[in-house]
Order: sequence, then structure tokens, then C-alpha cells
Amino acid sequence: MKARGIAIGIVLFLGLAVMAHTLLPTQESVAAEGRNLGYVYSGARSQCTTLVTSGMEESDMLLFGSSELSTPPSLIPEVPAVVFGKNSYGFQLATIGEAYDQSLWHAIAAGAYAPQLPNRKVAIVVSPSWFFDGGLDASLFKTRFSYTLYRQFMSNEHISAESKAYVRDRLVAQGIDEVVVKAAAKGDPLAYVNDVVFSTMADLHVRNQLRSLEGLGLDRFDDLAHEPDFERWRAHAIEDAQERSTNEWGFDDAFYEENVGIYKDQIKGKLAGETFTDTPEYDDFGLFLRICQETGLEPLVVVCPLSGDYYDWVGIDAATRRVSYDHILEIANAYGVEVADFSDREYERYFLHDQVHFGWTGWVDVEEALYRFAKGDTHG
Repeated sequence: MKARGIAIGIVLFLGLAVMAHTLLPTQESVAAEGRNLGYVYSGARSQCTTLVTSGMEESDMLLFGSSELSTPPSLIPEVPAVVFGKNSYGFQLATIGEAYDQSLWHAIAAGAYAPQLPNRKVAIVVSPSWFFDGGLDASLFKTRFSYTLYRQFMSNEHISAESKAYVRDRLVAQGIDEVVVKAAAKGDPLAYVNDVVFSTMADLHVRNQLRSLEGLGLDRFDDLAHEPDFERWRAHAIEDAQERSTNEWGFDDAFYEENVGIYKDQIKGKLAGETFTDTPEYDDFGLFLRICQETGLEPLVVVCPLSGDYYDWVGIDAATRRVSYDHILEIANAYGVEVADFSDREYERYFLHDQVHFGWTGWVDVEEALYRFAKGDTHG
């Protein structure tokens, strides 16, 4: 009787899956619409390797990141979606990631994307805010975990058994059910069955979210118009910043008023005691670089600064912050990868628009580094 109930349940599940499969958009159908979705801030799109890579040219490049990718042009007119996305410079980005996507998530994503990328160059924005003591809260990580990407990661034969074992252990440590973790490894018959169920459910969930991309994206360019004039972009950035930032720390005024100004006395010294040492994030960052190495990707590590003024105020001094920067750089140097290090810009007005995210001139400098890396001009 129990077996019969299970069989009926499986039949119903498969029937509903087939019905949903025929009604929901596919990665291929969304890609066929021809819009450039590379700058759309979307967790669903970030999980869709076929959708993202189908429209990429050989000169295009993935940019892995976190919440900094969410900054809209209405706030910072110099974000990549404007500088690159609306100009024909012969180079485009496809941003991958959302808030709370940190090194472990990006390592899995890199392993999933690697087989489909036409360009072996990639970039990742690394923020010291990822390396606070205690690491990323497991409940937050679980909201960002993608079985779709994890399954593709585990299927990549270029990734070592050691790296895959590390990921499995870290996923369990971050609260992902062992049944889910084992399913993608397909180590036994039950895991194969579970993988079919989990992958089907994940695919339908993502495809349902793809509806949110309707009407979004940019027009594609067919030819190269001109080279980017970053000095001109930088001059415009300063003009924009001067209109939007009049507070003492150079933050966006609206952000400062809502999140800092009225709470300034309350937040003074609140983070004293932070060390940037008690976290698994450094090992996860090393994993990301190892996955790049194993899959033949060439990464550029972009090191974002923290706001010196803000973090001095809340109790994390420059020497403590330097611990995080130095450790990030040591790991990058150990893997011999190129680094765009902006850690010395902590006190530069307009480089950030809040305490942790690139601002007006910050994005221009990052874009110049990305452009030169993509074009092979690392000394310009």
C-alpha cells in the first residue's frame, strides 16, 4: 500500500512537471528574444548558464559580484550597464551574483559556467565585508543556494575530487541538507532519483522567475563605435557626485540621511572587536581561484575598499581593515592572478557611495581596470 502511494505521488509529480514545462519560458526562448540581459540584476538569470552565455561574444566577460551589482543608474550614472551596456566599445559584461553571494557561491558558479564560456577571462569583485568574523550566516546562504548551479558544478569533469569534496562539506556546514548535497554527486541509486526530483524542481522554479525578465535588457550593438574615454567619464562622475553628495563622508545624501546621520551617535564604536580573522571565507575565496585554475579560467580580482571614515567611526581602525586586504592579496598572489587593488582608496571622496559599495568615480576606475584586463592591456 505504501509503495502504491509513493508510485502515485511520483506519477502526479511528473505529470505536474510536464504541464509546467510546457507553460513556462525556457532559457533558450528568453535568449532568442535577442535582448542583452547581461546587466540585469537577477538571481534567476545568474543561475541560467545557457541564457547568459548564449549571447556572449568572444570579447565579453563574466563579472562575479554581490550587492554592488545592484547599484542602479538612477543612483550612480557610471555603472557598467551605462558605461559598457549603452556604448559600443567592442566589449560587454555579464554580471553574475546578488547580495549575499560570496566566495563559496561564486566558486560553484564559476565551475558551472566554465564549460560554456567563449572567453576564459572572468573578474570578481571581492569586498572585505565578506570577511567579517563568523562568516556568512547559514540562513542567508540557504536563500541563495542554487541546486541548478551546484549540479552543473559537480558535473564538470575538470574540477578535482578534492575541490568537490570541499564544496560538499562547506554546503553541509552552511545548512544545506545532506540529501540535497549527495544528490548531485550521484553516488548511489537513491541519489540519482533525488537528483531528478531536485533538478526538476529547481529548473521549474528558475523558469518561473524568468518571467520577471520580460521587457528588461538593452539593445545589442553590431559594431565598434569608439574607445572609452575614461577621463571624460571620470569628470562626469565628479559632477554627478557633487550634486548627490554634500555630507561629510561623501556618501549619497539620501543614504546618509536615512542610514547614518540620525543614528550617528548610536553606531559609534558598535563594531569594535572585529578582527577579520575568524571566518571560513578566506578558504572559500581560495577555492574560487582554485576552481578557476582547474577549469582554465583567468580571473581578475577587484578589491573593493571599505569607507575609512565610516569604519573608523564604528570602531574598526585602518590597521584592522588592513588585515583583510592583506589576506585577500596574499591568496590572490598565491594563485598568481591579476589584481586591481583599490584598498588604498578608503578615504577618497566619491569613490564609494555608502560604506561598502563603489560610487561615482569608483565605478569608473573599476571599469577602466576591467576594460584593460579584457583587452590585454594591463599596463595602460
